[in-house]
Amino acid sequence: MKYSHYVISLTKEKHTFLFNTKNNLAIKVDNCLFDKIKNDSNTKQQFYRFLEVKQFLPENNELEQAIKLFTERDESTLRIIILAHGDCNFRCKYCYEKFVDCTIESQKSGILEFVKNKLKQHRFKELHVSWFGGEPLLGYREILDISQKLITLSSKFGVQYHSDMTTNGYLLNSRTLSRLITECCIQYYQITVDGTKKGHDNQRVLKNGQGSYDRILKNLNNARKLNLKFHILIRLNASVENYADVEKFLVTDARCFENDKRFQFLFRNVGDWGCGDRKEGYEVKRFEEDVSFELSKKAIKLGYNLFDDLLFRSNYYSCYAQKEHTYTIDTKGNILKCTVALYDDENKIGELNNFSIDEHKQELWVNSYKFSPKCLECQLLLICKGGACPKRDIFNERSFDEKCKRMQQNIIQNFELAILSNKVNYELKVE
Repeated sequence: MKYSHYVISLTKEKHTFLFNTKNNLAIKVDNCLFDKIKNDSNTKQQFYRFLEVKQFLPENNELEQAIKLFTERDESTLRIIILAHGDCNFRCKYCYEKFVDCTIESQKSGILEFVKNKLKQHRFKELHVSWFGGEPLLGYREILDISQKLITLSSKFGVQYHSDMTTNGYLLNSRTLSRLITECCIQYYQITVDGTKKGHDNQRVLKNGQGSYDRILKNLNNARKLNLKFHILIRLNASVENYADVEKFLVTDARCFENDKRFQFLFRNVGDWGCGDRKEGYEVKRFEEDVSFELSKKAIKLGYNLFDDLLFRSNYYSCYAQKEHTYTIDTKGNILKCTVALYDDENKIGELNNFSIDEHKQELWVNSYKFSPKCLECQLLLICKGGACPKRDIFNERSFDEKCKRMQQNIIQNFELAILSNKVNYELKVE
C-alpha cells in the first residue's frame, strides 16, 4: 500500500500507527485489519476510501499545498515577545543572560506604536504577546498596563488576542495569576521545576543564594485550586547532578498535577546556552547524550500529560524566530529575533525609536520554505521545514548532517511518545 510521501508509518506488534504530517492526524490500525483487507474487497475499499478522505494517500501538489498553508499561517499572526524586565531574582547555574535592573516602562509608548503600525500595515488575524525576561514578573505593573492597552488595540483592529509568559514562578501567587489571566488574557505559562527540592535548589538559586523550590511548589499548588482556565507547562531541565531528583519528583511532589489537564510536562537536557553573567565554575555538569526521551517515557507511564508529543510531531512545529512577523523587544528598545542570542549583533534587526528593520538581517532568520534536494526527499520535511533553529545556521553551530540527524531523531521520538500515550485521532479495528 502506498501512502502519501508525508505519512509516517510505524509498525508495532499488534498495531500500525500512521502519522499524517500534512494535517497532523494520527490513525491506529489493528494489524489484523491488513490481513482482512487482502481477502475482503469490501473492507479494502472502505479502508482506502477512509484514507483518501483523511488525506493519507498521495495527492497532487502536496508540498506546494503545505507551503501555502504554512505561509498563510505565518502571515496571519503578529507575535511580539516583550522582555518585561532586565533583571532576575534568580541566579540559575545554567543561565545565559546578562542582567540589568530596568523595566520595559520607558519603551511602553514605542511598543504600542510599533504594534499599531504593524496592525495597520498588514491584515493579521491574531496578535500573540509573549512575556519574557530576566524575570518578567519583576515588571508586573508594566505587564498589567501594556497588556490592557494591547487588548484594547486588538479589539480596535478586530484581531484575536492571545498571550503567554515564561516565568520562574516565584512571584506567581494566586492573586497575581488570577489578575494575569482575567485582566491580561495570559493563559499559557512555562515554569521550570528541576526535580525535587534537593535537585531544584542546587540549580535554580535565588539571587541571595537561597533555594526557590518551596515557594514555587506552593504557588503551583495554589494555582491548582483556582477555578480558572489556564495552562501551565512545567519544564524540567536535567543535568548529571539532578537526574535522580527529576525521577524522584515524578513519584513524589509531582503527583498532585497528574490528573489536572491544565498542567503538562516538558523534559530537556541542560544545554550549553552561554555563560551570561555567571562566573567560571558556577554551573552544573551536562549530559553528552539526550536523556529527555527516557524521562518523557517514564512520565507517560506514570500518567502525566506531556507537551512534546502534541506539538513536536505536528507541522505547527517551528521556531518563532523563523517567522517574519515575530519580533522580540528588550528593555533598551532593541528589536531582536531570538531570545537566546540576546547579545549577538546578528540578532538585532532594528530599534523601536524609528521602527526601522534591517531587511538583510531579517532575511537571515526567516524561513523562506526553499529546501535543499536532500530535504525534499525527506518524509519529515513538513515538520522540520528544513531546520528548526536558524540560530544554529547563522552562527554555524552544527553541520547540516548533524542538524538533520538530531532533528530526525527528535521527531521520531515524539511519534513514539504519542504511541506510548495512545494519542491518536482514529482507531481502526477488525469487526
